[in-house]
Formats: sequence, C-alpha cells, structure tokens
Amino acid sequence: MIYLNNKKVQIKKFPNGESLINNEGLVINSYDNEIKLKFESDEDITQLIFLKNHLDELNKKSNLIIPYMPYSRMDRTEGVTVFTLKYLCKLINSLNFDKVTIYEPHSEVSVALLDRVKVINMSQALTKELLKELNYEENLYLVYPDAGAAKRYEKQIDYKKVLTANKERDFNTGYIKSLKINGEVKEKEFKAIIVDDLCSRGGTFILTAEALKDLGAKEIYLVVTHCEDTIFEGDILKNDLITKVYTTNSILSKGHDKIEIHEI
Repeated sequence: MIYLNNKKVQIKKFPNGESLINNEGLVINSYDNEIKLKFESDEDITQLIFLKNHLDELNKKSNLIIPYMPYSRMDRTEGVTVFTLKYLCKLINSLNFDKVTIYEPHSEVSVALLDRVKVINMSQALTKELLKELNYEENLYLVYPDAGAAKRYEKQIDYKKVLTANKERDFNTGYIKSLKINGEVKEKEFKAIIVDDLCSRGGTFILTAEALKDLGAKEIYLVVTHCEDTIFEGDILKNDLITKVYTTNSILSKGHDKIEIHEI
C-alpha cells in the first residue's frame, strides 16, 4: 500500500493488471510531502515509482517513510540467490527523496546502502514504554534471544538486568536443536521482556520463553517492531506462555487480544 500525506492512494487496475492512479484523488502539499510505503507486494514498488515521478514533475519535494524495509532478508549474495536488497536500495536512491526514514531495519546493510537515511529504533522505544508500564520492577529482566539481538539492543537500552539466549541450530534442517539462557537470575520468580526486531511464526521466542519458565519466569512479554501475520500460525497466541506481544502495524494486518499494536 502507498500513502501520500497520511491518506491511502487509491489505485485502480486495468483488466491486464496495469495501475491507474487518479491525480484528482491525491492530497498534495505545496511544499513537503510524505510518502509511506507499507509493503505488501512488488507492485507497491512500481506504484511508488509512478507517484514519486509525478510529484517531481509538479516540482514538489517529498520524503519517504518505510515502516518495514522490503527484502531485508536478502542482504547478501548467497549461493544462487540475488542481492535484491542492494538493488532495491539503488532504486530508492535513484528516486532522490529528500529523506528516507526506516523503522528498525532487519539488516544494517539497508542503512549503509540508502542515501539520506534516518533510522527509528522502534523496539527500543516500545521496550522503554513497557519498562515504564511495569515500573522498572526489581525482578524484571530484559532477554535477548540471540547474540545478534544482544549486540544491537545492549547499545540502545540502558538496563542492568539482562539475559541472553544461546541457540544451537541444525544447519541441514534450519531447526533449533537447543537453547540455553546465559546470565544470572537472583530471584526465584521474575518477569521477563524478550526484545527483538522481527517475529514470524515465533518458534525462537517460544523456545526462549520455555527456557525462562524453567528458570522461574512468571510473566513473559515479547517486544518486536515487525510482526508478520504468520504469528497466527505459530504457538505464541495459542497458549499462555507469553503474556502479551508489543509490536507495530509495519507488517501486521490484523489484531488479537494478546497483541498491543503501535500505529506507524
């Protein structure tokens, strides 16, 4: 989906699939304009090209907001796969936006490749809000589900009580064989906030929560900026292991009683 100045751009389709954008339905500011790309399919990128070039012809300045950076998983050339993130960033740069804002990049490669980029550390913001909500209780721990998350968020979030999960993966199947929590827990009962950037089916978070339960965790929360609709296929919302999920609408398209959604 494409939004222009917080209004969804209405796009019709010709029978052969070509996009028809009606200029009369566009709300265009005289000076700065804000385009938001909420990625659902590759055709959103095509429509972004059309809209940006239209604004250029009207001599209107525009900024781009990307709640979730598409193709972030394809951030290198590996085997026969194509480095699609690199080429998408080149395309965005060619559109020459005045500023590009991305929320919680799944790969720092996108930050390195984009021009005039600003990063919003949304998982940091959501975690700080939840810490306040829980009154920074003495028995409250932050938990990073792997070394990558620990490296990222220990720099962003100033908090002393931290646990990190160490997982062993079967490289043939991709499945996690074992997961261990590293760090000291002094309390017999405690609360935990798992922090990361992206949740799909949530298998890693379930394993992390199970290990925390074994250590004595009584309440476990999950904070992720990006939550795919596939969370409804996993176990996070089907049992009481994780008390609540805090996320945004960067990808997620529907709600649930256990999910608190921050609107971007």
